[in-house]
Amino acid sequence: MSARFELTLKVQPGKGKALLPLNYQYELSAWIYRVVKKGNEEFAAWLHDRGYGDGNKAFKLFSFSHLRVPAYRIREDRMELLCERLTCVISFCTADVIEPFVVGVFKNCVFTLGDARSRVAFRVEEVKTCPPVVFQGNMTFQALSPVFMDRHLQGRKASSTHLAPGEPFFEDLLHHNLVEKYRLLHEQLPPEDWVITRFHLLSPPRPKMIAIKRFTPQATRLKCYFCSFELTGEPALLEIAYYAGIGRLNSQGFGCIGLLEK
Repeated sequence: MSARFELTLKVQPGKGKALLPLNYQYELSAWIYRVVKKGNEEFAAWLHDRGYGDGNKAFKLFSFSHLRVPAYRIREDRMELLCERLTCVISFCTADVIEPFVVGVFKNCVFTLGDARSRVAFRVEEVKTCPPVVFQGNMTFQALSPVFMDRHLQGRKASSTHLAPGEPFFEDLLHHNLVEKYRLLHEQLPPEDWVITRFHLLSPPRPKMIAIKRFTPQATRLKCYFCSFELTGEPALLEIAYYAGIGRLNSQGFGCIGLLEK
């Protein structure tokens, strides 16, 4: 059963200013894994080590938004929080029944986000289950976390290019990614008569450079994008896009999408 939750986080008192690194996605992803493990250790271990896969490819099939911060000030590579509460959306696209233990283990959970230079403590004040969505063949969305899509270059070992929404190959890769997620989730390919998913930009894509695993040998920088867009295609694939995310690295904080309010 797929499910989406909105978490209200309350900043806990600390010494000095509440300074959060601008690149916090990797740490937030690790925290989600830890909380899910607390609620269901077997499911969390399987999600972390394997996910939905066939030995060659695996998807975690969950996504989460950027932190929604009502008031802040940018200080170099830090964000000074000027508010007491902020929110975050977490989506799970899974056949497993997860809602009961997710709500229980997230509520009142205390955790910290940050790096060696600065950290902020939060408490999960409220966990709200988002209402279900009726999926149709044509829907409009907005990126709640930046979309990352890359294309491997033929003839260049371990080389790829980061694509912007609307560039050549972006739409084809988006559709292929959703089909693969469907195949691994349902253990079968979609029907052959299903239409190709079409992507149409509704706003100019805003680039953002995200650094993950900073201050480690595995550190890397990814060029990704915020945008509003329209998807046309099979409702079942649009549902996967909504809950699991679009593009790559969804479980690391990329490609979480929400309905675009008109």
